[in-house]
Amino acid sequence: MIIDGKDSVLGRVATYAAKAALEGEKVVLVNANDLVIIGEKNNVVAKYRTKLEIGTTSKGPFFPRDVKGIVKRAIRGMLKRKSPHGRDAFRRITVFAELPEEYKDKEKLNFAHVRLDKPIHMVKIAELSNILKYRQS
Repeated sequence: MIIDGKDSVLGRVATYAAKAALEGEKVVLVNANDLVIIGEKNNVVAKYRTKLEIGTTSKGPFFPRDVKGIVKRAIRGMLKRKSPHGRDAFRRITVFAELPEEYKDKEKLNFAHVRLDKPIHMVKIAELSNILKYRQS
């Protein structure tokens, strides 16, 4: 199964991907840069920054700052990753920030629930990743 993340909400896509992986299906998520998180930008960034501050530099927990890591972490949170069934399901999930050449002509599922013509508070994953990587304050 190939899921296109263009203009889709991260939580909805992550839930669907986790359920499909638990059922034994191989899930490929493309265009993860274009996934969005609904909410005011300042609140979303503050929430992710607090996650980065938890733990120590050597022992963790380590929270990802890149696009693929943020999306995989969201999906991992919806799986029972400490059980063998959950670990196997998590291994069946692949995330790509862009659309690779090998998946261009294949049929993709799209969950574009976000209407961009309507004013809505949201943050794209790519923008959140850039803020987490390069801004320290």
